Amino acid sequence: MKKQLVYIMLFCAVTLFTACENTNWDEHYNNVPETVDMNVWDAMQQNSDISQFVQLVKEHKLDTLFNYTDVYTLFAPTNAQMSAFLASDTIGKTGLAYHFLKYYINPENITGKRKVQSLFLKFAQFENTGDSYLYDNFPVTFSSPLYKNGRYFVIEGVAKPKPSLYEYISANNLALKKFIDDQDSIALDKELSKPIGYNSEGKTIYDSVITVINLFEEEYYAVSEEYRVKTATLVFPNQERYNEGLTGMALKLGGDYNSYEDIPEDWQQEVLIPYLINNGIFRNMLEPKDFLSDTMLNIIGDTATILYNPVDLTVCSNGYAYNYDKFEVADTLFMSSARTEGESLLNTKGADIFEWSDSVTVSDIKIQPDADFVKGSSNDSILKVQLPTGSKDEYWIDFKSNPLFPRRYLMLFRTHMDFGGIFEIYVNDVLVKTFDWADFAKSRGIIPSVVPGVRHIAVGRYCKFDCWVDNITQYGKAQIRIVYKGPSTMRYNGLMLDYIEFVPENRVGSITKNP
Repeated sequence: MKKQLVYIMLFCAVTLFTACENTNWDEHYNNVPETVDMNVWDAMQQNSDISQFVQLVKEHKLDTLFNYTDVYTLFAPTNAQMSAFLASDTIGKTGLAYHFLKYYINPENITGKRKVQSLFLKFAQFENTGDSYLYDNFPVTFSSPLYKNGRYFVIEGVAKPKPSLYEYISANNLALKKFIDDQDSIALDKELSKPIGYNSEGKTIYDSVITVINLFEEEYYAVSEEYRVKTATLVFPNQERYNEGLTGMALKLGGDYNSYEDIPEDWQQEVLIPYLINNGIFRNMLEPKDFLSDTMLNIIGDTATILYNPVDLTVCSNGYAYNYDKFEVADTLFMSSARTEGESLLNTKGADIFEWSDSVTVSDIKIQPDADFVKGSSNDSILKVQLPTGSKDEYWIDFKSNPLFPRRYLMLFRTHMDFGGIFEIYVNDVLVKTFDWADFAKSRGIIPSVVPGVRHIAVGRYCKFDCWVDNITQYGKAQIRIVYKGPSTMRYNGLMLDYIEFVPENRVGSITKNP
């Protein structure tokens, strides 16, 4: 029934279409009857001007499509254009299929540009300029009549399928491709899964159908998908520019870092690439003139900082892709301090109830940790572990810092002056500092830094102490252990930690400010 309806509609449309055919086309073709009871493929084989295209279709067995009743629109390059193309390029089954549409189009009903989906799902562009028709910007020089299963056009060129943004990424930056590929995740497809019962907690049990989703595509844009109207713009340095930027970064780091090959892949995947994505993916197809502002909203509505000049526009099937004119890794990504907030070591268990995060190990002494709201502290929150008054039992917490590049660091502790004891601090199993909280009282809240001429001055009841760390020898997270050794003369025992910060030696000038 549906096929019959299609034929009726096609028959009705043909009179309007053929009445408006371009009078400048070859008079021979204008004399073709308005409707022809013939297979469109048979008609194409009779046109000697497109014989090379016809032959390639046969070689790739796409001619078998016309053995059925499906309707097609085809765009056939001339022999001259096909010969010129094949002199420097190749065309396979996918390239040929890009000239097939599995439906009929009436050009006169199209105003301006429209995306049309080819046989293997790739989208091409058909344009009615008012004076002529274009297929992927190639002029249409002949339009056939309507045959019983479609029609064909002759075009002055060989159209090439445009890459999707994902295909562009795969060809131009393997680091970004890896970042995206690594975010494949398995998820339950609840629409296809059938509920078969309930567990002891009353949760539904499913006869599960598992599907793979990509978390990057879920959050940002499905770069591998083809859309008729949905598009995005990606600005990302290609592999050459990317490597140049990493080499510049390596030379700034010094030491054993000499080229892009020395920059840890973990850092690229965890820090650099997310930063570049957040500042380089946008909704719709943006032209170069759209990047005149220093800041823009990215595709998820966050502020993007535009510190680049987008060049080398590549039109993709689902958006635009740009390269950087030059690429330098921002110093703030690898030369700045690395701070671990005290409250980041906790998970919320309930209202004002906290527990240690999975990344933290503690001694056998069972002490409930807390996160206290303290206005004026970093993030207005601190970690609090209160021990019994006068406790002489050793108590320790063990956790990892944020990733660090190998260099000498000043390690800063911001903490409360009235709550403590005697503590030892270890980094990668090396004792780097022993501190008695009673020193805050003895010095009246003024603690000399290990940096000559620098003092830490209390702000309210909070102050800092510091030490040098010299054993960060490779990129990664440092192991930190804070050990309570005894009460000293403190009235209240335990640990209050606002944050721990690793400051590169060449940036210690920043520590004079509180908090």
